[in-house]
Amino acid sequence: MSTDEQAPSQITGQLKQAQGVLYQAVGAVPGTAESWTAEGERLQKEGADELDEARAEQKGEATVNRVWGKAESAYGMVTGDQTHLNEGNLKAEKGEWQNALADGQLPNPSWDRVKGKAQSAAGMLTGDQEMQKDGNMQAEKAEWTKG
Repeated sequence: MSTDEQAPSQITGQLKQAQGVLYQAVGAVPGTAESWTAEGERLQKEGADELDEARAEQKGEATVNRVWGKAESAYGMVTGDQTHLNEGNLKAEKGEWQNALADGQLPNPSWDRVKGKAQSAAGMLTGDQEMQKDGNMQAEKAEWTKG
């Protein structure tokens, strides 16, 4: 990609798709040039491709954030380093949200996972590392068992 090209964006991809639909509508009017329809089809495809590329990039970034966050959180848990534990949890959570939003959804955790996250957050706020650790373990267990 050249330096004057912008990174793929879901918004510009959707705008190109909408512009393509508009061009095709104009091309459907009797007496208009067929080039409107062809240009509309091209714009729709270009927009769809950009949207797919932007989603893939966002999901890749989400995976990196989630994996690094979980690793940092685990390091903090093992070493007793509250800062790494907190920062890791936040990065992992950010990655989870990024991944869901790339699919046009919100994260949909199980009830057990929500309870574990709440306990972890309470431990984070109070500085109770054991509570935070137990909450993390409950949330992770629920994620792995989908319970």
